[in-house]
Amino acid sequence: MGNITIVDDLLAPQDYITVNYKGKNPFMVCTMFLGILRDIMKISSIDLYENDVRWDITDDPRAFYGVWFGKRDEDKWSTSRIKIRAQGAQSSKDKTGWITIMIKGWLETNHEYTNFIQKSFWWFFNYMFYYKQRRKYIEFSKDNIYQIREKITQILGISREEKLL
Repeated sequence: MGNITIVDDLLAPQDYITVNYKGKNPFMVCTMFLGILRDIMKISSIDLYENDVRWDITDDPRAFYGVWFGKRDEDKWSTSRIKIRAQGAQSSKDKTGWITIMIKGWLETNHEYTNFIQKSFWWFFNYMFYYKQRRKYIEFSKDNIYQIREKITQILGISREEKLL
């Protein structure tokens, strides 16, 4: 059985959105990523993943790294995924430090086929009908990414002028 897979980057032409913060308690926002993804993407906890969280306690400031995912099934064929990657350091004494947060997203569409007629049907279906629907999913998920960035900057207390720098 064959498979047609189309992957669209939500933030094309850029790869990801970056949020930089330097100040008090930068790791605090990392504890909220799963809730932010759940609330903005409107998904259940089963579709949230805390892929990797690491701390380096051998040094001060203590470095940390983490990856969080949210996955939403749009319909039978398409799935939106948003990934948040955070890296930074926080002092164990006064809780100050820095964090860099990168947000990325993509839409994945899969069609299975068993023969060449079905394969050509899927390509035709994508080109003539489903293309507009995928564009709507991309725009909706892209808005979700910008909402996530706004929520993170609000939690960290980053002003609008600082975001533009």
